[in-house]
Amino acid sequence: MHGVLFFVLKELIAMKDQLCQRFDLATYLDHCEQNFVVAVETYEVLAVPSFENILALTMGMLKSQGEAKPYLYWKLVSAAVTHCQSLGYHRESTYQSIPSSKAESIRRLFWTVYAFDKNMSLVLGRVSNMQGLEIDTQYPIISTDLALRAWDESFIMGIRLAELQGRIFVGLYSTATMARVSFERSQLISDLAVAMEKWHFELKQINSEGVNNRQAFDLSRGNWDILFYSTLTLLFHASSAIGVELQISPRCFHAARNSLRAHLDFFPQYQKSQLLSDADYLNWVLLSSSFIPFIVTFLHAIAAKDMANVVLLEQVMGTLEHSRNASQSSEHLYNICATFTQVAKKLVQSQRLPIGIYNQQQDSLRFSDTSHSTSLFHPENFQNAFESGDTNRVSPSSAIDILNDWLSGPPFPWDKFEVDFENFP
Repeated sequence: MHGVLFFVLKELIAMKDQLCQRFDLATYLDHCEQNFVVAVETYEVLAVPSFENILALTMGMLKSQGEAKPYLYWKLVSAAVTHCQSLGYHRESTYQSIPSSKAESIRRLFWTVYAFDKNMSLVLGRVSNMQGLEIDTQYPIISTDLALRAWDESFIMGIRLAELQGRIFVGLYSTATMARVSFERSQLISDLAVAMEKWHFELKQINSEGVNNRQAFDLSRGNWDILFYSTLTLLFHASSAIGVELQISPRCFHAARNSLRAHLDFFPQYQKSQLLSDADYLNWVLLSSSFIPFIVTFLHAIAAKDMANVVLLEQVMGTLEHSRNASQSSEHLYNICATFTQVAKKLVQSQRLPIGIYNQQQDSLRFSDTSHSTSLFHPENFQNAFESGDTNRVSPSSAIDILNDWLSGPPFPWDKFEVDFENFP
């Protein structure tokens, strides 16, 4: 109850509803939030399987995502998945003895948890809690009511994207598949790229005529574009390993830029709509996709000496500044992006080539002989690009660690947002 009230009141406050003028909704919001947090963290909710507890955990996921707490989110989604499996929600046979109206609610809740699990698995680089081989639950029914139909179709498209995200992680980033030969990986990447493009095309074909809450529906298309291109960036980055070399392909660069541009296109629309605060947009939309497009665009900018990409980074950084104080993770995200933007601008203006081998004709970046090097980047190449006395930026050694960790292993730098950069040497 307190979770439902928390989200309803938060939406009313964001929309500046007339109730805000008659009642102190902020006080009620704080009260609901405190009670909800206490309830979600109880043993009963975390350990006892029930529809109500799964629903509470799902609302807890949304709240932790809104506060940019990805590891709390993962803890809650893991508990929700365990509950679903204990209750048999992943098996179609479970629904046969349940009244149709309640069965449909359970299906929607199950597939919501599934989508959250697969998405965050890829963003965090964690093995999914749900295995597709165990699932035969049917998708929710698509309504014949035009007011609901487009929303239902979009929900199912979200499930399908989650399935693709699961295939990307299992097939390309899990420990067992990282050692696949280049040909097998290339073929899988090609197949998944085709599937992703087909998904994106079909998403755009959804007929939204008569849809309920048209403004929110239209804005949700921006969410999908950001998530699509972010996922595509991770897919194409999986092709980076070539023997002892690493490379970033033009398709990876292109997907990364499109992800950042999608954010820039839709962020002003969210601000104008007032459906979400800047902080909620940042945490719910950006932090649920990936930080990778920013890193890829940064690398292209300094390798190709491309000032247009530096401008793109500056524009993205400008939008992050609106919400930098929303949470510790938001502040860290802003500081990291501000640091890389500052470094990119100075290195593009310099004559030095601090990284790899850039092929202008192919628009690809290659790092040679990485097997004999413990670092692909060196602090001295970046030191001069840092402004002295700037305590709000990441140190050169920390920035190098992020880049080296990302290129030499699975590209999941979320742990960098969970530390206090002020304590870095």
